[in-house]
This record gives sequence, structure tokens and C-alpha cells, in this order.
Amino acid sequence: MYARLTGEDIANRVDGPLLFLQRSVDVGLNEAVEVEDAGGAVRLGRIAALDEDSVTVEMLDDTAGLRIDGTRVRFFGEPLRFHVGPGLLGRIFNGVGKPLDGGPPLAAQQAFRVDGLPLKPSARQAPSEFLETGFTAIDLMNALVRGQKLPLFSGGGLPHDRIAVDIACNARLPGAQRERGAADARGDEDFAIVFAGIGIPHGSAEFFRSSLEQSGALARTVLFLNLASDASAQRLLTPRFALTAAEYLAFEEGKHVLVILTDLTNYCEALREVSASRGEVPSRKGYPGYMYSDLATLYERAGRIRGQAGSVTQVPILTMPNDDITHPIPDLTGYITEGQLVLDRELHRRDLYPPIKVLPSLSRLMKDGTGKGLTDPDHPALAAQLYAAYAQAQQTRILASVVGEEGLSETDRLYLAFGERFETEVIAQDGRRSLHQSMEAGWQALRGLPEQELTRLSDAQIRAHLAGAPRQGPAETESERAEATAATSAPA
Repeated sequence: MYARLTGEDIANRVDGPLLFLQRSVDVGLNEAVEVEDAGGAVRLGRIAALDEDSVTVEMLDDTAGLRIDGTRVRFFGEPLRFHVGPGLLGRIFNGVGKPLDGGPPLAAQQAFRVDGLPLKPSARQAPSEFLETGFTAIDLMNALVRGQKLPLFSGGGLPHDRIAVDIACNARLPGAQRERGAADARGDEDFAIVFAGIGIPHGSAEFFRSSLEQSGALARTVLFLNLASDASAQRLLTPRFALTAAEYLAFEEGKHVLVILTDLTNYCEALREVSASRGEVPSRKGYPGYMYSDLATLYERAGRIRGQAGSVTQVPILTMPNDDITHPIPDLTGYITEGQLVLDRELHRRDLYPPIKVLPSLSRLMKDGTGKGLTDPDHPALAAQLYAAYAQAQQTRILASVVGEEGLSETDRLYLAFGERFETEVIAQDGRRSLHQSMEAGWQALRGLPEQELTRLSDAQIRAHLAGAPRQGPAETESERAEATAATSAPA
């Protein structure tokens, strides 16, 4: 269906990313629209709102220079679709699925709605298999399970971009791949990455592209790059195109797909901008009241389907304005997802990477994907013991700031030493670690604590991993060293 516009009708106008039209055809919400201006340039859009007299079209391309006179609008009569096929991996697209890598058009075999298809809750299968990321703070302490959605809460200036790239390069399936090298694991035919940059600057886009190319991970990745200079409405489609690609790879090709979305804060800012353009009543901090349900349409596309071999796992990344975890974006995200990973500015100042703050981080599905037959029988107990010991170390640091280290007991000083070891030797790492290497780092950190303090471990686990290991004594003070020197040098 076509409609030709004229400037004589005041109902037809362009306002920012929106095109307002007088309704003259029978159309529905979210249907695809093609706008051709008088010069022949074609822009893509979709119907965002309508009533009996008007239609609001959300333009997915820049509206600069678009005039009403001479413009033709084509209504497709169906929602936006992403045409996908077997050659999807290794390709780079813009935010609405157009190739950016200079390669040929995708040999599409199927077309999927970018909004996803409705899925009955009874068709979902509970996530229960571990997915290794290469980071100890995640794999050991907050394990990621296939089919889970585990967001990363960051802040301005923190290295979330680097973490996203490292996860994309180092993530792998365990099990049969456990004894193989990382380079071989990247070639696993059952695993794929979908990486989407939303509203990112050109520098970040180039960093993502070059890093994935140089590591060889681009061969198993579908990369979507939506730039900050692109139309704001396009940011609302980028994660939907990315998730459509992930669903095709998971449920048509049977792959386990890890979807990395960064930065969801840019997505929510675009949602607020478009909502304001429509004249909608704002809610908390100006965001639309339906932001919760809108985010849910993205996050709930993670999971597994009964009878299907593949899975979709999400790691959405968002930056908290002013590091405020109660801000509407992280707050609503926390209600929908199964945990969170939180970056710590203090660890980052100390040049510890990755600066993941363990205590407020949580993976609610960790118990379903770790333990005997899944990772290691001692994995859950080791993680619980490290968490409890680190929490005690943090409390001891607070006590030491009040009474000083000289006023601490011997056990308290051992906990102080453990806290430092845990941050510098367990959380911080130079390169990729397998789960086995992460667990060994955890056991090594616990060797400085007395056995009676290891209440989360069984006697068998202590004997197997810690018995006979040298125990570190409390740090000596200057006066204690002087007394020891005098005692050894005194005449008999």
C-alpha cells in the first residue's frame, strides 16, 4: 500500500525521529514502513502509534532533509523482519541488519520477526549447564548458566567494553572442550556469539571490530554496530535484530549462543527520547512508564526450549548514571534478570582487572549449573567459603580503620591478608583462566586461613585441597620483630 504526502495537510509533518501522517489506510502497530522522498532516497521506519485519524511512524534512518512534499510512504502490512541464513557468522551489520563489512548480501533463507515470537512458559526448559567465560570472578563466584540472563552493572570510565570483548573472545562450552586449548575451543561448531554495540562512539565500534578480528573470535560472531551518530530510534531496533539472529542460530541451527548487549543505558535513553517526541506522560526520571515491560521484551528472549538443542544466554551491559544502582535502568533490570555483576571503581583505581565487586554480585542460577556432573563437585562449597571469608575480611577492614591493625586479633590479621590475596590473586587476572585454574587460585588463597575458620568446607575437602599446606602467620609489627631479634641475640 502506498500513500503520497503533501504539505497542504497540517497532519503530515516531521518531528525529530517521528513522521506524523494522516491515516488513510488500514495498518497495524509495529508494521514496517518505507519512506521515499522526492529525490528517491529510501528510509526505513515502523508504525509506533496510531489512532482513528493519524499514524505515527518511527524513522529508523536520519530524517535530515526529509520534506513532506513529494514523499511517498509504502506500508508493508507486516512487522519488521530480519532475513537470515547459514552465512550469518562472521558478518558485521548496522543496527537494522544492513551489512557494514563490504561483503555480499546475506544469502537469506528465512525471515524472522525482530520482535520475536510468543513462547509458552510451559515450552521453556530450565537452564542447567555451565558456560565458561574465562573470568574467575564469574566462573568461580557467579557462574553463568546457558539460558540465563546475567547483566553487568558498570559506570562511566570503567572497563566494561574491555570485559565485553574478553568474554566474547574467551567464552566457551565446557565438557568436551575442557581439555582443549582456547584457540581450538573458539572453533567449536556448537557455540556462537552475538555482539551488539548500541549507541556507541566510533572509537568503541572500531575497538570491538578489531579486537574480535585479531583474536579470531569474529569467525564465530555476528556483530551489530549501532553508532551514536545513528538515528535514536534505530537503537530501539538494534538489540531486537541481534536477538533475532541469536534465536535463528540457537533454535534453527542448534547452537548455544551468548548474546552481549552494550550499552543498554543508551537504549533506555533512546526510549525516553522517542517517548517524549510522542508526547507520552513520563514516569521516574523522565523514562516512560512502560520501560519495565519494554526491557522485559528483550531480556525474556533468553532461555532454552524443550526439544531444542540450542540456547540463548544474555550478558546485557549497562552503565549506571552516577554509579547509582537504584537508578530506574539497573533497578528494573534487576527485577527481570537472574542476578547481576557489579563493577567496583575502587578496584579499578588500584589497576585490578577485572574490577568485579564480588559481594553485591549474584548469579541466582549458579546452583543449577555447578557441582557434581556439571563443573566440579567442590565448586559450590569453594565459592561459598571464599564469599564468606571475603565478607569477613571486609568487616575486618572496617574494624581496622577504627582501632588500627595493632588492635586486631591474630585471626583478624589473617583475614586482612586473605582479603588482599583474594583481590590481587583471585579476582584480578592477567589472561584467560579455565575453571580448573580459577579453582586452584581459590584454594591457594584459602591456605592462609586457619582450618577452624573454613566452616563452609567439609573435612574431606580440607584434607584433599588444604591439608599439609603451609599456614601464614599474622603480619609482624616492628616491635615484634625487634623483640624476636633481641631474644635470638641475647647471650645464653
